[in-house]
Amino acid sequence: MRAVRNTDSGVRVLHVPEPETLADTAGKVVVDVVSTAICGSDLHMVAAGMQGATLGHEFAGTLADGTAVAVRPQAPCGACDLCAAGHRQLCRTGGERMYGVNLDGGMADRVLVDSAMVFPLPDGVDVRDAAVVEPLAVALHGVNRVGPVTGRRVLVVGGGPIGLCAVACARHAGADVTLAEPQRNRAEAGEALGARVGASGEYDVVIDAAGVQSSFDLAVEHTCPGGTLGLLGSFWTPVSMNVLVQMKEIGIVPAFTYGHHHGVEEFAAAAEILRDVPGLVQALVTHRVGLDDAAEAFARAADPSAGAIKIVLMP
Repeated sequence: MRAVRNTDSGVRVLHVPEPETLADTAGKVVVDVVSTAICGSDLHMVAAGMQGATLGHEFAGTLADGTAVAVRPQAPCGACDLCAAGHRQLCRTGGERMYGVNLDGGMADRVLVDSAMVFPLPDGVDVRDAAVVEPLAVALHGVNRVGPVTGRRVLVVGGGPIGLCAVACARHAGADVTLAEPQRNRAEAGEALGARVGASGEYDVVIDAAGVQSSFDLAVEHTCPGGTLGLLGSFWTPVSMNVLVQMKEIGIVPAFTYGHHHGVEEFAAAAEILRDVPGLVQALVTHRVGLDDAAEAFARAADPSAGAIKIVLMP
């Protein structure tokens, strides 16, 4: 079967053994992949030269019985103190078991995953769109961490996939949402999801969905005194913090992946938001390509001038 991996020659589609032939299949199921999205972290891993596992941690497909599922790529141990306390996203060894990072992911015809990682899709969610569930769950966790946001003024800084998902989640929760995003197509996507565009004044909650110095500075500038600044974008390089954070007594709340919120599985809740916000996929997914075109898709995703927001590979 086909699988997309990073190689010395860059991203390539390789022929690899079928997952059923792997030695350890106990407690696991084969997912026939229907859709897999390229994430910004995939681009960072490729640029850093990481090799080995099949790429793709945002994916969905069908089981042998035809059940349509989204796959939660985060595979916690379930036994450490943090897992036991319900903080699965903080699992002490979770980084060792991430589909698409160090375990074979969804950029393939088929993939073998732990049976506990598959989530049947709610009625009304097309499996071809369900690769979006994973980034939506990331955004939902971030919104939950800074919440409750109902009736509050929320600014999202950065209109990439995670930022747009944060707009959708905050709007779904009843917030008054503004998006700060200079790129026209991403700003228009935010408007399509019900956000105002252009930061002005102070906000009760600001979510940095970009993770760079300029976005952090803008977020600090627009957070009201005593307000909350959520860190949702991945900070791949360090940023500095000025005294304004202290003077405003801003509460900084980082978020990483997803877990449970008041007993509700955030990954499953994200699938329901995808159902409830019908325009989300149209706003987010700008390109759909076949698996054989993965190398070109990665090049497009890495090119800011290409206008891509979310690219989905479809075997």
